[in-house]
Amino acid sequence: MSGTSVVALAPWIAAQRATLLAQRGHAWLLQGPSGLGQYALGLELVRAWLCDAPGAQGACGQCGSCHAIDVRTHADLCVLMPEVQMLALGWPLSEKAQADIDDKKRKPSREIRVEAMRDAVEFAQRTSARGRGKAVLVYPAEQMNHVTANALLKTLEEPAGDVRFVLASEAAHQLLPTIRSRCLGHAMVWPAEAEMLQWLVGQGVESAA
Repeated sequence: MSGTSVVALAPWIAAQRATLLAQRGHAWLLQGPSGLGQYALGLELVRAWLCDAPGAQGACGQCGSCHAIDVRTHADLCVLMPEVQMLALGWPLSEKAQADIDDKKRKPSREIRVEAMRDAVEFAQRTSARGRGKAVLVYPAEQMNHVTANALLKTLEEPAGDVRFVLASEAAHQLLPTIRSRCLGHAMVWPAEAEMLQWLVGQGVESAA
C-alpha cells in the first residue's frame, strides 16, 4: 500500500478529499505552504477518479486500479515531477529518460522537463485503457518552466473529454496566471494542533512535550 493509503491518510487530508470529490471540474490547483499534504491529497484525488468502485470518501483501496497506482503501473495515470522526486517516490521515468540517466548522459532533473510534459499531452489524447478516464498529477507545479507550462496550457484550455488534472503547488504565485485561471483553486487546510498531535500519536510518533 502506498504512503497515502486510506489507512494511513491524515484525517484533515481525508476531509479535504471528500470536499473536492463532491465537486466537478477537470482541473484542480491545490495550493499552500510546504508541508500541508498537497502531494498526498493530489494522489488521493486521482486514486478516487480512477477507482473501479469509488465512494464518497474516495477510492476503495482494493480494486485493480487502486493496486496499479500503489505499484506505480497504472496505464491511465500520468505523474509529472522533477526526476529526482519521481525516483525518490518510486514513480517510473520514461524509457528514454531512464536510459539517459543510466548511461550517465545527464543527471536526474530538478525541474519538470518539457519532454515529460509533451509525453503527458500525448497521453491526454489517448483512449483510457481501463475505461474510467485518465488523470494527470503535476507536483510541485511550480517546477515547470515557461516552456513546460505553455505545453500544458493548451491541454488545460482544450482538454480531452475523459482526462482530469491535479496541479499541486507549494508556490502557486510562481505559476503562469493563465495556468491558475484554468484550474479550480483549493487552499490547503492547516490541521488543528490537537487533531494533528492525536493523529501522530496514533501513528506511533511521540510528541515532544
